[in-house]
Amino acid sequence: MKGYITTILCASSCVGNALELDISQAISDAEAQKLTIPEESEYRVPTLNQYGYMFTKFDPIVERFLHLIESNPEQPFFEVGGAYGNVAEAALEKGAKNYGLNDCEERHLKSFAKKLQDQGKTELFQALHLISGRCPEDVKIGPNSLEAMLVNKVLHFFSPETIDTFVQWIYEGLKPNGRVFVMTISPFYKGHQDLLAAYQTKKETGIRFPGYCSQFRESKAAQKYEEETRPASLLFMELDTLKQLFIQHGFQIEEEFELAIIDQDNHEWMPGQDMVGIIAQKI
Repeated sequence: MKGYITTILCASSCVGNALELDISQAISDAEAQKLTIPEESEYRVPTLNQYGYMFTKFDPIVERFLHLIESNPEQPFFEVGGAYGNVAEAALEKGAKNYGLNDCEERHLKSFAKKLQDQGKTELFQALHLISGRCPEDVKIGPNSLEAMLVNKVLHFFSPETIDTFVQWIYEGLKPNGRVFVMTISPFYKGHQDLLAAYQTKKETGIRFPGYCSQFRESKAAQKYEEETRPASLLFMELDTLKQLFIQHGFQIEEEFELAIIDQDNHEWMPGQDMVGIIAQKI
């Protein structure tokens, strides 16, 4: 498992700083660094790089992504910001033959590789590509090469200055009629009420992304999270804003979602205002 992705990415000369980790070396590094996946609490596993949490209970968007993989396992799939790989593991167990798992924190990917080895699932390695780097600047996807891409609870870490480049990168990497599965945070997220007034004020001025909070880490809302999970900024979006973003880049919206966040009081993904999502097709 050395080198760079061949069927998903360009030749290694155009991959930039994105590296496909050698899985054997990743496991050795995880053992040497004593890396372990943190404990779950309220369906959340904290990240190691101030980018929130990985959720352990799959939302409806992830479920649809996995269903597509199950019905088209030979196609290439890619996941942006997959953290400790719980979706990737499910995808591989459903038969995915070419799955790219990306994260900008190598320790997440290495911990995942070690977990699979410890669980005796080394047969999954032949279909798995661990891609370290930031999308899109570090990861160059071959044009029209992917059947589908998952961007789950990741989009809110972009800024108004970077998000268009990222969405265009998704569009270019997907095959014609390929799909992107997206879930992101809403300005009405539970516990973030102190940010709503500023959001509504900016929304009334007509700016395109009124939900961008450039100083989120210092906000009152951020203080309830572990320090190592607090992002510097967050981009909250209502469903209409999310849909328009992808429509402007050539996508057709197939499904849309508004969901309540799961926690100790809400054990299932139900309709609500905390998160918004779409399944969009490249046209």
